[in-house]
Parts: sequence; structure tokens; C-alpha cells
Amino acid sequence: MRIPSRSGPRLLVALALAGPVALTACSSSSTSSTSSTPSTAAAAGGGNSTTTGASAQSASFTCAKAPASDVNTALGTSVGSPTVQTNGSVTVCTYQSTSPIQSVIVRVDTGSSAAMFAAEQAASAAAGEQTTSVPGVGDAAYSLSISGGGFTTNTFAVRKGTNEVQVNGPGTPAQVQAYATHLLGLL
Repeated sequence: MRIPSRSGPRLLVALALAGPVALTACSSSSTSSTSSTPSTAAAAGGGNSTTTGASAQSASFTCAKAPASDVNTALGTSVGSPTVQTNGSVTVCTYQSTSPIQSVIVRVDTGSSAAMFAAEQAASAAAGEQTTSVPGVGDAAYSLSISGGGFTTNTFAVRKGTNEVQVNGPGTPAQVQAYATHLLGLL
């Protein structure tokens, strides 16, 4: 799993297990600047929005394509509208609830590559996270589950062409896979 800062899957899983307050979408480029502006996704269905970097407008996915009502139906959660963070081709939608404590993160990268995806899976494995390759879904896919503190977080990452979708949340592995695959079909 890769988040925009390329900090690795440990951060994403830790954020999901801890009930994140915010997920920072940092650019790997040292020349980007940060500004906070409303996005189409925020205007079309809610949540806070942070757009990061000069090329942030290039992302073709908005969280409006993954409204909280769809997330809740697909994963059996009760999360609210997402916090939206966009950085170039990457959009991160972070959904949370407090009762019960739940967090779902949907990350879409419309500029992914086979090498980047393989590196993300390898980074997860190197961090001691058991990844399982899932054949027959997209061009490449993998899943992983992390348990701790009474919570289990399941992740499914799938790439087809230059589009990559990762869904991380408390749904069952089958639910998380089905929703990630559904979102990939929207791209």
C-alpha cells in the first residue's frame, strides 16, 4: 500500500487502527507548496478538502464517486463524509466515525505503474505485513489484514493500467476487495 508521502503501508494501517485525525498528502517532490481550497468532491458531497501541490488539479477521481453511504453499505460501517486530500494524481478519502470507532481510507492513484505497485507490496512485506497476491483481479492485486487493539483492518489494493485503488477498513476481506474492485470500475 502506498500513501502519497510514500511513507509506506505501516503508516496507513497505523492511521486506520488508531482512528486517524488527519492523513497528510505530502508530495515526494520538494518543490510543491500546500494550499487549502475547496474541491469538487467537497462541494459535491461533503467532507473537508485539502489540495496539495501545483498539479493537484490533475487527479481525475473525486470522493463524490465514493460517498459515505456507499462505503457504509459496502463495508458494513457507519462512517461520515470524508476528509479529502489530493496530490497530483492521488486522491485520499478518509472516512471516520466515533460510535463505533471506525476508519475507512480509500486511496486512488490515476498515475500508478506496475513498478510502483510492486514496490508498495514489497514494502508491506518488508515491514512484516503478510501480503497475499490476488490473481485474476485487475493487472495486479494484493490483500493484507492487520489486527491489534481489538480491531482488524483489511486492505485490498488493485491496479489496472495506470489506475490503482486501495481500500483500507474494518470490512471483511471480501467486502474490502469487492468495494475496491467496484471503485476501479468507475475509473
